[in-house]
Amino acid sequence: MTTSSVFYALALSLLSSCTTIQAFAPSSFRPSAAALVATTTNTALGMFTGIVEEMGTVVSMQDRNDMTLWDGSTGQGTELTLRGNVVMDGAYLGCSICVNGVCLTATVLDDAQGTFTVGLAPETLDKTYFRSLQPGQAVNLERASEIGGRNSGHFVQGHVDGTGTIIDKRIDGDSLRIVVQVDDEFADNIVRYVVPKGFIAIDGTSLTVVDVDMEKRTFSFMLVEYTQKKIIIPQKSIGEKVNLEVDVLGKYSETAMASLLPRLEALEAKVESLERRLATTGESGNRSTGASQAWSQPPSSQGTPEATAARPRTRMINEGTPKFGDNISDDGVLGGDPNSVMMRPESSSADENGRRVNVAPDPKMDDSGGISGNKFYRVQ
Repeated sequence: MTTSSVFYALALSLLSSCTTIQAFAPSSFRPSAAALVATTTNTALGMFTGIVEEMGTVVSMQDRNDMTLWDGSTGQGTELTLRGNVVMDGAYLGCSICVNGVCLTATVLDDAQGTFTVGLAPETLDKTYFRSLQPGQAVNLERASEIGGRNSGHFVQGHVDGTGTIIDKRIDGDSLRIVVQVDDEFADNIVRYVVPKGFIAIDGTSLTVVDVDMEKRTFSFMLVEYTQKKIIIPQKSIGEKVNLEVDVLGKYSETAMASLLPRLEALEAKVESLERRLATTGESGNRSTGASQAWSQPPSSQGTPEATAARPRTRMINEGTPKFGDNISDDGVLGGDPNSVMMRPESSSADENGRRVNVAPDPKMDDSGGISGNKFYRVQ
């Protein structure tokens, strides 16, 4: 598995921990079919697939000064009313509906008129082109995905990252090729996540990126004949805006890498430091062991006087070494510190066979010079 695959898997696990995605859970952890049937009411999540269900229309958008806030006071806000047929099926107050790629909460439902109303927060107005919406304008609509349902697109949160501008449109066979330039104010937060053959949501439509020009902050995508008739993008002209949401897994991957890279860099620096120290030590050792290097000669030359003189002399302790012999007493016991030997003569006696026995307790085991109940014997 490549490094990118590891971080992509990590990002998927992080995303799964934030939202229940049963399709990727092991079978042992998935709810039973009976459980799914029992919980089909209001099981929609605030997640989307980018597969537009229908094109709706804008009914109205207005600023209000009489909106009731949480503490009972009144405040100012913006409300958007839209008409749709498919998204009204199963809709309930508080449900999430994706409008041109923006996850919005239904606050008013009018089944008779087939309309629903949503509130637009200042952040939504700042990151999208919704300020320019006009009555009668077409919009892409999608209901939130169901637990365990199919996902034919990708994970779309409905959290728009910014806007782009259509700068080119042309026919390519039966497909429509469109080039979008990311608007300057959002370029830094969007372009780095757009990769060739990666996912991106444009006006809420899950699309595949064809190519990217990082310098010009542009990317292209293609719409097949079927998709062209199901979404609003083909209806837009060059110069019009689109809402953009990059693949959230790219963001999670970047976050994971940001926490890991400093540790990797520190480890690499430590390895480089150790390598330099080893190289320095090796050079110093080579200079100080010239004689040893001189001895590393072919076997045919090792017997020559020059080679013998160059051979390093190794001193070894053996029984013939005076130092070793000086420390041995007449009875064969190593002299010096008595605590450095296991046997020490203290008294003599004869066993039943008339042999002399030296009784020598182990001073290491008894500081008082004896061992209670235990003696070591050496028969001479």
